[in-house]
Amino acid sequence: MIIMIIIMIIIIMIIIIIIIIIIIIIIIIIIIIIIIISSSSSSSSSSSITTTIIIIIIIIIIIIIIIIIIIIIIIIIIIIIIIIIIIIIIIIIIIIIIIIIIIIIIITIIIIIIIIIIIIIIIIIINNKSSN
Repeated sequence: MIIMIIIMIIIIMIIIIIIIIIIIIIIIIIIIIIIIISSSSSSSSSSSITTTIIIIIIIIIIIIIIIIIIIIIIIIIIIIIIIIIIIIIIIIIIIIIIIIIIIIIIITIIIIIIIIIIIIIIIIIINNKSSN
């Protein structure tokens, strides 16, 4: 169970890293596109550069927010998975304990019955001997 949890966490971390890398690549591509568009539309205006910078900053902020949300969701999923696994383990332990208790009860009942039968047989034998 613990090995499964570790493997799942590793897989999720790899997924997070891949998602972050993809997002970073997308950011870079968008920035390059914006720079190309702004430079081609007006080569020497300072206003276009400021708007480009603002757009880039906005895009970066949005992407950072997306990354944070993704990480939070993944962490929540990990926590839920761990809780579920713990609950399953507890249930299994409880079931095993119940089974053991039932087996013990059955064995004691059988032993008691055997003892009672033996006592009855002994009494019958003693009675038969005494009557004779």
